Amino acid sequence: MKKLVVMAAILLVQACAFTDATLKVEHDEAVNITGPISEAGGITFTAPKLADARLDKARIGWKKNGFGMNTADITSEQPVEVIVENAIIDAIKDNGHFVAEEGQINITGTVDRFWFDTDMNFWTVEFLGDVQCTLEFIDAKTNMSIYSSSYSGSYKEKTGAGYVKTWTEVMGKAIDKLIEDIVYDEDLKEALAAFK
Repeated sequence: MKKLVVMAAILLVQACAFTDATLKVEHDEAVNITGPISEAGGITFTAPKLADARLDKARIGWKKNGFGMNTADITSEQPVEVIVENAIIDAIKDNGHFVAEEGQINITGTVDRFWFDTDMNFWTVEFLGDVQCTLEFIDAKTNMSIYSSSYSGSYKEKTGAGYVKTWTEVMGKAIDKLIEDIVYDEDLKEALAAFK
């Protein structure tokens, strides 16, 4: 019976493999991720301004058939840079800082990777989300960089089958991991503390 259920799920996935999918990917505001950067709380940031630096800007992943061939695009409702910008804004606020039109520190940078992938096995499918960005923190008064670094977040989930909801959740959790990488950056904490 288990074999029949898995085979039916695989056939259903393959039937949908030729239709493009658009995911509503976003950081869950209810997920409060705090880290060492909260120790330098009270700084006002300008909302981050990121550029999409991905080589493939047309999609965030591919649908694949049972043979592993790319068959349709997976895209996001919002531009990837907006998704990451909004996640960073939430992280700033969750860690005791502020966001305003005229902040003490400007954040610029790039979204370097924003990708959803699948690894089809005989009985299961592994879903993988990977998000990477490079950020630079700039003193708004002097226009001098106070810190820059690259960050990444990835998440994997293995299951018998999965559809748009699973894909969206995997990408959302990859963004959470990216935010975790930022807020736990001890060097960033030190740079903010020295600035303050």
